[in-house]
Amino acid sequence: MRNFFCLILCAIIFIGNQKARAQELSGELTEEQFLRLVLENHPMAQQAQNLMEMGEFAVLQARGGFDPYLFSKNKQKFYNGTNYYLYSNSGITLPTRTGIKVQAGYDWNEGEYISRERTLPPQGLWYAGVSVPVLQGLIIDERRAALQQAFIERQNFENEARLLLIDVMLQASRNYWQWVQYKYQKIVVEEAIELAADNFQNFKIAFRQGDKPAVDTLEASIQLQNLSIQNQQLDNDLETARLNLYTFLWGDERNPLEEGDFYPSDVNTISEDQIDSLRATLPIFVQDHPEIRSYEFKMQMIRIDSRLKREKLKPKLDLEYNVLQNPANDISEVAGLDNYNWGLTFSVPLLLRSERGALRLNELKFENANLQVQQKRLEILNKARQYENTFQNISTQLETYQQVVRQYEQLLTAELRKFEMGESSIFLINYRQMSLVDARLKYIELQSKYRYYYRQWLHSLGADTSLWLNE
Repeated sequence: MRNFFCLILCAIIFIGNQKARAQELSGELTEEQFLRLVLENHPMAQQAQNLMEMGEFAVLQARGGFDPYLFSKNKQKFYNGTNYYLYSNSGITLPTRTGIKVQAGYDWNEGEYISRERTLPPQGLWYAGVSVPVLQGLIIDERRAALQQAFIERQNFENEARLLLIDVMLQASRNYWQWVQYKYQKIVVEEAIELAADNFQNFKIAFRQGDKPAVDTLEASIQLQNLSIQNQQLDNDLETARLNLYTFLWGDERNPLEEGDFYPSDVNTISEDQIDSLRATLPIFVQDHPEIRSYEFKMQMIRIDSRLKREKLKPKLDLEYNVLQNPANDISEVAGLDNYNWGLTFSVPLLLRSERGALRLNELKFENANLQVQQKRLEILNKARQYENTFQNISTQLETYQQVVRQYEQLLTAELRKFEMGESSIFLINYRQMSLVDARLKYIELQSKYRYYYRQWLHSLGADTSLWLNE
């Protein structure tokens, strides 16, 4: 038994350790892995999921307008020991999506002073029938309008969730590539410091041996100090970028991930097929952009509201018909349509100022929304083209700077050879080295911008998150 409990305890400890390790990142962290973590566990992703659920509950709320409901009306007068009257009416009403209400109930009255038109058999009367809006409310009414708008609202909530996700993906991508930039720039500066430190030591030895003047030692020392200062600044930038990165790293249980030892992957170029595909499908992206869809949903809501307001220009004419049945009789003894009550209700405003004003107000809202969507469509199109041009420009600069880095490497190598032959100086070597360091830092910065501007391009197109994860 003791061995059994030991096994259980070991299993619990093992699972706990595995879970703890799962909450800590280590090894290589690619942008795709990072964005998947954001999409799965970030609180903003949960907010997007909540938005979609809100859409479902909005529809459920609107469907509640068609729920059957029970009612009971009772009124009694009792005075000086006399029961003047007791009127009781109970039943159930079922609104339908056709505008017709189905109803059934039971009427029962008693008392000394009941009016003749309200006199019922001693057992009361069952009734069942319908209430039909013949004019206003036949095509659409408040319940049906609310349900139609709820379906649109559900789509709008999903659209808002999509906007929220691509916004958080863009923020996460920006932080990731800043971190990558400083990480690789620090490697470049550290390599340069290593070379500068070797030069400084060599020149000190050469100075002590009388081969080099003191000014060369001073020049090598200044180079080393400048690079050290640059490295300290990068330490600060890298730590800030790392902390910003961790604001997007969350575990499965909505807890921030523990700080771990991970490093970025190599910065790869985007395939030409993907770039050509984005260019070719630009009109589709603009048409299906979440911001455009938001305006379209708004216009659909206004259109439904206008239909309802136009319906209210009609007179009200409601027809009610009920079949009556004595509870004392068998159900088979229902006398067809011979026993019934019916009613007709008619009303119409004489001037219709409220209805006409509300309808015209909605027409102007719709016109403004239509103008806004046209303007927004043009803005999105131009913004997408702007980011496309910026991305293409960065791509060209990246290719150019790749050649520049190679050329600076060749210049530094040549200068070192000339120095070995006594035809150069430490000043020229430092100049060549700093030019190479600056070129490498600029190249890494362009690599980071290249990937981030591609993400901005995707964001401007309103691209679905699946396109952010498949490259």
